[in-house]
Amino acid sequence: MSDQAGAEGSAAPDVVLLVSRARGLARAGELEGALRLLREAEATELGGHRDVLDLRARVHAQRGETAEAAECWRRVLARHPDDPAAGAGLTRLGRTGPVAALGRHRARTALVAAACVTAVVAGVLTALDGPRPARAGTDRAAGGRQSPGASARAGGGQDEDQADARRAAALADDLRAPGLRVTAHGESVEVVFTQGLFSEGAQLTPAGARHLALLGERLAGRHLSVTVHGHAATVPGAPRSGGSVVALWRALVAARELGAASGQPLTAFTTDSADQRDAPYPDPARNRTVTLVIAPERGL
Repeated sequence: MSDQAGAEGSAAPDVVLLVSRARGLARAGELEGALRLLREAEATELGGHRDVLDLRARVHAQRGETAEAAECWRRVLARHPDDPAAGAGLTRLGRTGPVAALGRHRARTALVAAACVTAVVAGVLTALDGPRPARAGTDRAAGGRQSPGASARAGGGQDEDQADARRAAALADDLRAPGLRVTAHGESVEVVFTQGLFSEGAQLTPAGARHLALLGERLAGRHLSVTVHGHAATVPGAPRSGGSVVALWRALVAARELGAASGQPLTAFTTDSADQRDAPYPDPARNRTVTLVIAPERGL
């Protein structure tokens, strides 16, 4: 064992305590407090520990401080060049950011952009993470394009297809719980809530908040691609297609709750408004909800 590895190993109990305290603050929404705790460790050997730097990077990313997040993950890679979480974090930062993400988001109207900026708490805009992937089991949501990973499957061979399917099936088994309908579709898993999560607008019901928290806890520590599709009940006189601001708002709120429960930064989630035609239920009350498409990241 190297001296560096030995130092990190000997500091493990203190690291666990520090990271646990900081993560608890972050999950409670106290991002400034979590960051202060992690920064104070910089004066000790704990400050350079992989777990401390990784959590610090995630908190910075959730606050929209992409340069600071990138610096923390680079420090991790300088000592652990093969660290998958740091590599994945830097990759995400390379294709996200509040301004760039808004420009790429599927809700392209100025009205939606304005609503997101004014209605969502600070840092939520970092959740708008690139183009919307296809919903499992439907071509309409993907606009006729290939589903994520289709080109990789074409060149990767049948073995990779089968490995992806096995990972998705195992993930589906892990995520199943009362109140959730979880279905594996090839390389991804679709999660549908059996009851509506929102009472009105983007106000979560107590049961909806609990379901999101429980699901978020099951996502913790995994390397996943998560897309949150917001839905809205169709009311008389409202558009029958094209998505809605309310649906997008719900997706953002759900991503915030999932991020808090899982310890993942909001940049780990892609959000959008689903088309009204893709609503999971004929019942308007149950359509006050979100659905998720979750895929294990290949190679991690």
